[in-house]
Amino acid sequence: MKTIIPAILKDNFNDFQQKLKKVENLSSWLQIDISDGKFTANKTLSLKDILPIKFKQNLELHLMVFNPEKYFFEAEKLNAKRVIVHFEAVEKNINDFLSKKYLFTLGLALNPETKVEKIFPYLSKVNFILILGVTPGAQGQKFQKKVLEKIKKIKTFFPKTIVEVDGGINEKTIQKISQAGTDIFVVGSALLTAEDPKKEMEKLKKLILK
Repeated sequence: MKTIIPAILKDNFNDFQQKLKKVENLSSWLQIDISDGKFTANKTLSLKDILPIKFKQNLELHLMVFNPEKYFFEAEKLNAKRVIVHFEAVEKNINDFLSKKYLFTLGLALNPETKVEKIFPYLSKVNFILILGVTPGAQGQKFQKKVLEKIKKIKTFFPKTIVEVDGGINEKTIQKISQAGTDIFVVGSALLTAEDPKKEMEKLKKLILK
């Protein structure tokens, strides 16, 4: 079943809480983007910053960071159900990452510039893959159409792999992204900037089924 997950990427605690109120009743899941200012150009709130918040949703943490293992303790304290690390950040020790057991489900993320074939050897070892439709680190960017071919390749050679897509998803792009084979759609700006996020979510849900 195809699923839409709201996402929040913020560097201000009050702003984070305001955005959370806008989307906390839209889905049973919420993705929180964490950037360290090194793997990405900008820096967001840290996991420690949001520990005091009591979340209603299942949490998926997208770690756009180097040395993501340093964030796993806080991820477990937040009771995160899924944690996504970037292939580009763990490539040198990826087998070590995938061989360990965690209290959360581990996923791999892939930047738009990285060839999808690079992750083929590891897809049987992960539950899902996150394909970035934009350069990681900022919401509101335009979806890069070349990413559609990556989705199709994964679904062709690894049809059982769950494909999640993040970045640039809105009413204009979601249908083509769905048709390429996407299972999970991460939506940030389109929901957070909508006058009525609930109505926007319903529009998006109808479009992925067409």
